[in-house]
Amino acid sequence: MVLGIVLAGGQSRRMGTDKAMLTVKGKTQLQRATDCLVNAGCEQIAISRNEVGFVTDQFLQQGPLAGIQACLAAYQCHEAVVIPVDMPLIESRSIAALIQFGRTQGHSCYFESSALPCYLSDLEVAKAQCMQRLQHGKRSINGFLQAIAAKPLRFKQNSLAKYELLNSNTPQQWQLAQHLMINKERAWDGQHHSHLSR
Repeated sequence: MVLGIVLAGGQSRRMGTDKAMLTVKGKTQLQRATDCLVNAGCEQIAISRNEVGFVTDQFLQQGPLAGIQACLAAYQCHEAVVIPVDMPLIESRSIAALIQFGRTQGHSCYFESSALPCYLSDLEVAKAQCMQRLQHGKRSINGFLQAIAAKPLRFKQNSLAKYELLNSNTPQQWQLAQHLMINKERAWDGQHHSHLSR
């Protein structure tokens, strides 16, 4: 069973408003991220968000890794995939491809140009590393992925990485993301698997 984790606990200081609640085409970023994971095949969804009704951090003010740790501790699953709420252009097909790559390789993995999203294959190892690193003040997602020997999934230049992995942390980035979503000005042709480079 695949656990889908949405990291939506950031303070959104650069955006000036709650990123998770920004809407486009009638859906919030949180709804879009959740739908993306469900469509990618996740049977359970965990939302890291420091509000009542969501999974709250056990390690306060420790960033995304604390959100991952809290969600892994709250759910019993064999594998998980993690996405940030502020990546509105990510496609479910790309997340499904990431999961498939990880299963085929038998390793945790991530897209080469971005630490998130990531697929976690051995949750016991992931849980242990999250705890160990957070207890020692090590918050880096890149460091965590190195510690669990995650493998990068490469994409050819000017394809997925240029647009789908675009973060929306500022009003300017959000404006660009909206433009791309509404006008469908994508740099890929829908055949995501053709962009994979092993």
